[in-house]
Amino acid sequence: MSSPSDRVHGTPPTNTPARRRTPIARSSARTTTPKTKKNEAIAMRDALPFFRNGRGKVETSWWNVTPSGDYAADIETGKKYARAFLPMLSFNAGASDLGIIVSDMAKAGRDLANNPKKRRGIDDVALGFMMEIGGSLQAAVASIAVAASAIKNPTSDLGTKFLEVVEAGNALKSLNRSTLFHNPTASIFEKGQS
Repeated sequence: MSSPSDRVHGTPPTNTPARRRTPIARSSARTTTPKTKKNEAIAMRDALPFFRNGRGKVETSWWNVTPSGDYAADIETGKKYARAFLPMLSFNAGASDLGIIVSDMAKAGRDLANNPKKRRGIDDVALGFMMEIGGSLQAAVASIAVAASAIKNPTSDLGTKFLEVVEAGNALKSLNRSTLFHNPTASIFEKGQS
């Protein structure tokens, strides 16, 4: 028999059977991913233009890119790659995949011995990719603000207009702003900014 001090300190009495979880609790605690979703995510990953699936001695790379050397073209290629990646964020692994992409960008890095004037630690395609991801995050911040404003002002037309943007697939479209170099500290919410 246990002593009263055992019960106070959380030790179960020795003559009480251990509690078992009910089958309902056990089954609700388990989650499984349907095989079709897993295959969809893997197919989407494998179709990314910058992903190389490792086989044998060839290592998997999330940044298998060869820049062209044309700055403007490489920036646009990087933006295109980012737009191809964004749907991956609808899967649980999407956010961590972005971290792996950035890590592989750093591994690809720059070659200071052959190009000592290169200022960045990533290539121009990677720069375009990150600019597009940043623009999409900025658009998401703006979208949340618009949605909140529409909820606060249900009589306005903001809700309808916002729904049109979302349904057209443009809620995460990178904001096109020419003010980066003119005023990089301007808020995206300031009136008169576009």
